[in-house]
Amino acid sequence: MSLRKGIVLGVLVTFMVGFLGAPSAVWAEDMDEPTGTEITFDLMIARPLGFVGLALGTSIFVVTLPFAVATGSAKNTADKLVAEPYNFTLVRDLGEY
Repeated sequence: MSLRKGIVLGVLVTFMVGFLGAPSAVWAEDMDEPTGTEITFDLMIARPLGFVGLALGTSIFVVTLPFAVATGSAKNTADKLVAEPYNFTLVRDLGEY
């Protein structure tokens, strides 16, 4: 193959990949649904870490509960240490953050 044919072929392939790949890239940006990679990451990494955070938050909440009641901040403490990790781990859909 001559140098000129190689350059023309390279330009054509680059143009076709860019031209044909652009609509799918734009379409993928508009999707609100999580991708398979996001769901897998959530299932394998984020959810187990969420369970750990929920367990630690609940333990810390139980320990600090007498102090939180004394200062009147029990609801805020429960929201931050128990409710937020619970919602992150068990309520939200897979792949959505």
